Amino acid sequence: MKETMGQIIRRLRKEKNLTQEELAEQLGVTFQAVSKWENDTGMPDISQVVPIAHVFGVSTDVLFGTFGTNDTEEVWKIVNNAQALLSRPLTSESLFQKYLAIKEGLKLYPNNTILLMHCLETGIALSYPENDKLYDSERAEDIYKECVRYANLVISYSKNISDVLRAHMIMVILHSAYGNFEKAWFHAEQFPYRADFNNHVMYAYYAHWKKDYKREAQSCQYGFVHYLEGMLNINVKLAKSYMLQEKYKDAASVLETSLELIQCIFKDNEVLPPIHHHEHGDLYALLAEIYLKDGDPDKALSYLEKMMNYDLNDYATIDSNTKTKTPLLNSIPHGLYHKRIDRHQNLANKLTDQRFEILKENERYQKLIDLIKK
Repeated sequence: MKETMGQIIRRLRKEKNLTQEELAEQLGVTFQAVSKWENDTGMPDISQVVPIAHVFGVSTDVLFGTFGTNDTEEVWKIVNNAQALLSRPLTSESLFQKYLAIKEGLKLYPNNTILLMHCLETGIALSYPENDKLYDSERAEDIYKECVRYANLVISYSKNISDVLRAHMIMVILHSAYGNFEKAWFHAEQFPYRADFNNHVMYAYYAHWKKDYKREAQSCQYGFVHYLEGMLNINVKLAKSYMLQEKYKDAASVLETSLELIQCIFKDNEVLPPIHHHEHGDLYALLAEIYLKDGDPDKALSYLEKMMNYDLNDYATIDSNTKTKTPLLNSIPHGLYHKRIDRHQNLANKLTDQRFEILKENERYQKLIDLIKK
């Protein structure tokens, strides 16, 4: 049902964290007048529409409901134009320009969940302190505070449970990083105790009773991909936790087991998919870092050599014809073999990372450096 002007004014006032009295003061009217507008027992005079829109930072079309949240084509045009501002390689400055462009779009579509989610995803990249490649230290705290508002809007207005849970997730991460542990705990408690019921599993139930067994199998496999990537994600977090506790052997064991699992699942393929190119870093590079901290440079170098061998040889053979052979995943299209390396660090940057500075005089390490210079 379309919002009335009164409902729009109430929503925008709450989004601005204004009381009726504060809004009335800014507009030079009584709070009773604002109350009548919001209860649809009265309407603002036409001369007041522009000042109201100015207070909320929106166009007058928003107040009249003609620029609603369902203008999907216009919204995606805003998103695509903002996306075009990103540089290659990605920098915090170009990401901030995208963030500003999406914020401008929110002035036209104040609670559009597509724009809000793009603000959240861009905002966490800029404001999360451990995202050292894109973290914007000067603006981070302000962006964090804005993300809190965006997340609350998504949680309040979105009917898409994935968006709602993602907003809660971002709040857990950011509130924790900024020391607001009580709020972080609140958002963490909003998650279900089981995580195995994703949409692909639901599609599998649906397909099963439609007797569409081919689709059922594919849905199960897509579900498995998400579990696999989720498991790798949590294993990296676990390994890093062990590193911070200086339990280096436990940290190494976690990641080595993860690599063994990848090799087991894809044992029928000549080339492993690049799922060890992880959002938290290349697993081989992480293992090298762990062994250096544990005082074993030879083991560290062996993992750097494995990393280089994969990136220079196996990775180069992947193309659109590379398919998964295992019955666990053979219905999944090319996505598993999508080339992810440019999303994060390329080989030269990984190898010359400051973590490996201690190896700069090592002959084996120098040979690796020489190889990437060729």
